[in-house]
Amino acid sequence: MQKIAELRAGLETGFINSGYNSSLAYQPQFLSNNHKEGKKVLSSIEDELMTCDKFQISVAFITMGGITPLLQTLKELEKNGIPGEILTTNYLNFSEPKALEKLHGLSNITLKMYDVEKAAEGFHTKGYIFKKEEIYRIIIGSSNMTSAALTSNREWNTKVVSTEQGEVAKQIVEEYNELWNSRYALSFDNFYEEYKERYQIIKRQREIAKSEETPSIEKYRLKPNAMQVGFITNLRKILEKGEDRALLISATGERGIFVTGGRNPGFTRASEAWS
Repeated sequence: MQKIAELRAGLETGFINSGYNSSLAYQPQFLSNNHKEGKKVLSSIEDELMTCDKFQISVAFITMGGITPLLQTLKELEKNGIPGEILTTNYLNFSEPKALEKLHGLSNITLKMYDVEKAAEGFHTKGYIFKKEEIYRIIIGSSNMTSAALTSNREWNTKVVSTEQGEVAKQIVEEYNELWNSRYALSFDNFYEEYKERYQIIKRQREIAKSEETPSIEKYRLKPNAMQVGFITNLRKILEKGEDRALLISATGERGIFVTGGRNPGFTRASEAWS
C-alpha cells in the first residue's frame, strides 16, 4: 500500500500540481538531452538499469556509440544475474553488427532482430521497460540506442511509473511481447551472418558514393555536332534571303534523316528551327 500511495502522490505532482510534494522515483518525467543543464537520457536509463529486476528494450537502431557507455552497467547486471531482452530491427540496415555482437556476448541478454522486409511493415519503436517487483518504469519517446540520441540530440521521451495492473503499462508490455514473440523476430543465430554481410555491402556502397566527385552539369550539357552547326548556319542564310522553306537530307549509309520546316525565325538550336 505504501508504494501505491507514493505512486498516487507522484501522479499528483506530475499531472495536477507541480508544487505537490512527492518522491521523484514515483513521478512521471519528461526526459531530454540538455547540455546546459547537464541532462542526458543516458543517465536515466543507467539509473533504471541499476535498480531493476529485469528489463526489456525495443529500439530501431543500435550502435557501438550508443551501447559503449552502458557496457559496464550491463556487465554488472550480467554478474548479478539480472535478465534482459533487446529487440531491434533491420530497418535501413542501420544497426551496427559489432554492437549487436557485443550485446549478444552478454549471457544475461537475449537479442532479437525484427525483419521489417518479411513483415512488410515499418518498425520505429523506442521503448525501455524496467521492472522492479510489481512496479514498472517505462521510458518511451524518440531515443534509439545511439550516442547522439542518448546524449546530445534534441530528443523527447516520457518516463511513466505504473503497477503491473496499470492500463498503460499493460498495453505497452503486451505490445512488446507481441513483437518479441512474432515469427518475424529472429534470434541472433538466425539473422546475424546475413545481416552482417548485407550491412558491409551497403556500407561500402555508401563510402564509394561519398568518395565520388559530384559531376558538373556542364559535363552533360548537349552541344550540336558539326552537321547541326552547318545546318543552322545555312538555314539562317536561306531565311535572310526571304525564303520560307528549307529541306535537309542527311544520310549515314544506314539511314536517312529528312528535316523540313524552318517556321521559327528566332531559333538558336537545331531543334527550334522546325518547332
